[in-house]
Parts: sequence; C-alpha cells; structure tokens
Amino acid sequence: MAAPIIRSGRIQLSVPRWPVHVFAEADYCYGIGPLTLRVDRVEWAKPIPYEGDTWLEVEGTVIDKTGREGSRRQVLVRAGRLPHPPSRKRPRLRP
Repeated sequence: MAAPIIRSGRIQLSVPRWPVHVFAEADYCYGIGPLTLRVDRVEWAKPIPYEGDTWLEVEGTVIDKTGREGSRRQVLVRAGRLPHPPSRKRPRLRP
C-alpha cells in the first residue's frame, strides 16, 4: 500500500498510496464518461480558475473496468472533488 520515495539515489521512508477514485464526467476535463484514476500527484500550489470553479492539475494511472492499471494521464479535476492527501508517517524521535 505504500510507494517508495527515491531521493539522491537512496530509498526514503515510504508514502502511502492514494486509493483509486472515480471522477464523474462533470468533475474532470476533458473526457467522456466516468474516470477511474489512482492519483499520484496533485498540483496543489497552482489552482486554475475555470468555468467559475477551481480546478487542479492531477496526474495518475487510469484503472480499467477489470481493475488493471492502464496508461498514465494528466487531467484537470474540480478541487472540491479531490480527497485530501494521505498523511505521511513521521519518524518517531527518541530522546
């Protein structure tokens, strides 16, 4: 359930993966029908005003109807439809 992070050629503490989300056709640009996506990245710092709402650029892996992972895709998703990111576990510091 966690995706490893590699920085400077070293594996860091893992980050929990986001669960698979289904976005309705009206909640993302541009496509037809619902979109099932495992979200990998959300551009939280760059909201995009569009059609009187706030949208965010999202990148993830498309999941097909059988549950298999497909191609990677970038889409604009309504900010209100995105779940909050999974919390990172902080290392326990011992005195």
